[in-house]
Amino acid sequence: MSAETFLALQEVLAGLGDASGRAPEAAQGIARHVLAQHGLELEYTWDERSRTLTLLSLVRVARRP
Repeated sequence: MSAETFLALQEVLAGLGDASGRAPEAAQGIARHVLAQHGLELEYTWDERSRTLTLLSLVRVARRP
């Protein structure tokens, strides 16, 4: 993983930790976020009670032209 991609991933994870950055379904189950420009998709959950973001998977996906 390039440094640029890793930085983008860190920024996305920080944003998902903020309520405005995450999908509403994350609190009820699994949510997805795509970093299309880096060819990555992540699955995560959010536990409001403990205010914890859990990264469940990170996979490579085909980049869109």
